[in-house]
Amino acid sequence: VFTWDKSFKKNPIIGNRLLNRLGLHIARMAISHLFFNFRLHLLAPLANAEQRRDFRRHGYLKIENFLPAERFAQLKAEIEQFDGEIREETEGSTITQRLYLTESALADLPQCKTFCTDSKLLNLLRYTSSKNRIPFFHLENIVHHASKSKQADPQKDFHTDTFHPCVKAWLYIDDVSDRNGPFIVVPGSHRLTWKRIKWEYRQSLIASQSKTNRPEGRYWDGSFRVTEQDAKELDYGTPVAMKVPANTLLVANVHAIHCRGDAAPGATRMTV
Repeated sequence: VFTWDKSFKKNPIIGNRLLNRLGLHIARMAISHLFFNFRLHLLAPLANAEQRRDFRRHGYLKIENFLPAERFAQLKAEIEQFDGEIREETEGSTITQRLYLTESALADLPQCKTFCTDSKLLNLLRYTSSKNRIPFFHLENIVHHASKSKQADPQKDFHTDTFHPCVKAWLYIDDVSDRNGPFIVVPGSHRLTWKRIKWEYRQSLIASQSKTNRPEGRYWDGSFRVTEQDAKELDYGTPVAMKVPANTLLVANVHAIHCRGDAAPGATRMTV
């Protein structure tokens, strides 16, 4: 209960229907938001006033031309020339290729190492994540409609990642457009409104039903899907597609409602 665990299926306490009727899911969510916002205040000196205001208001930060042009060109060339072992994950028809930037991997990637140790970046990520520690880094290349699977990519449905504030960041190596699937987010949907609390309560009751009664979908893992009807009910506003030029840093609280935009077959999108 006092961890980041979110699975209603694997954890018998989190998935207990009686406890969720009594408000377990809502209590965990409210407490996590309380601690997150408290830590944001403690780490406020790590970001400037405009960044703090925009992140609290919208749930994301978008910074174009994050690196000097020469440094970005060197980083991009190093990534594109990489020819080592990677991991692949298939979700529906989408293939995600990743290289985890461990110390041993960074030893052969000096430009990536310089980026991952950039104090300007690390301070910003420490603030937005509300955790005074270095984040996990990896290279990621998304290839759309590359798998023969007939299943849909679940990341392309609007959803929230988990019950607590959780931050991910991307430095875009490629220009992002409708062609290669922009990140789409509903601004302000990271905030707990009364409508959101009621919606989350109902989702927790659905997710904690027995397996035979639970509707199809990914309710059991704590990453709730958001339908068009849900979006209207929550009334946060219009989604924004992050169609941005290369060398843009995007930092987003993925407790907000978001999804991966669809793209042309074979289109790719590379990020750190």
